[in-house]
Amino acid sequence: MKRSTLKNIIKEELKKALQEDYQDKYKLRGRLVTNIKNRPQKEILSDIRAIAGVTVVSTTELEDYNEQSFDHFTVILNLKIDGYPFIKTGGFSREKITRITDAIKKVPDVVSFVYNPNSIEPMR
Repeated sequence: MKRSTLKNIIKEELKKALQEDYQDKYKLRGRLVTNIKNRPQKEILSDIRAIAGVTVVSTTELEDYNEQSFDHFTVILNLKIDGYPFIKTGGFSREKITRITDAIKKVPDVVSFVYNPNSIEPMR
């Protein structure tokens, strides 16, 4: 193979690699069950926002506030996740999203957090 041909192939491959979109922002939804007898929901959501990579947290109540059990208060949790904090530690991947969801489950007064891994969507 000629040197000029090899040089052109390498040049084209580099162009392709540089033009690829590195995806590091995702959104996901899941069912969050909390115990709000011990702490207000605001505090629990604040702890979730403090997890590295979580940028936006919002909720949608499935039932009226007064109709729910306070020790098993259920909402749909909407998360936006940014991979920026993970760039220095090997990049961002769906495995890191699993770590984030595991951290949510460890927040005090979170009874459970369930989501479908196939429903994780990249944000453009």
